[in-house]
This record gives sequence, C-alpha cells and structure tokens, in this order.
Amino acid sequence: MTRETSIARMLLVLVLAPAGGLFGKAVAEAAQSREWWPWLVAALVWLVLSGLISMTVSNPMSKSTDDEHR
Repeated sequence: MTRETSIARMLLVLVLAPAGGLFGKAVAEAAQSREWWPWLVAALVWLVLSGLISMTVSNPMSKSTDDEHR
C-alpha cells in the first residue's frame, strides 16, 4: 500500500466516522420521539465542510504534481 493510499484511508475514516455517528444520533433521537433534525443538519454540515476542506487541500497538491510531470 502506498503512502497516499494510507493517508486516503485515514482521512476517509476521519470524515465518515463522525458523520455516521451524527446520523446514528439522529436516528436514536427520532426513535425516542425527540427532535432529530439538529443532528441530521450537523451531519450534513460536517460532510459539506470536510468536502470543501478536502477540495481546498487537494487542488494545490494536484497543481504541484502537474508541474512535476512537465
């Protein structure tokens, strides 16, 4: 496994595990007839923010790798 693959797997766990926990909390709250939507919103915000951060981080990296291949 390459270093990039290891980093990608680690980041995948760091992004999806908290989102899964927040979705699970929303389901648990709904099962108890409590307000579940704040947990769902928090999970969606987490996924959007982590996606934006990953795009921001990956774009400068892809530009630097393009320069290496020229």
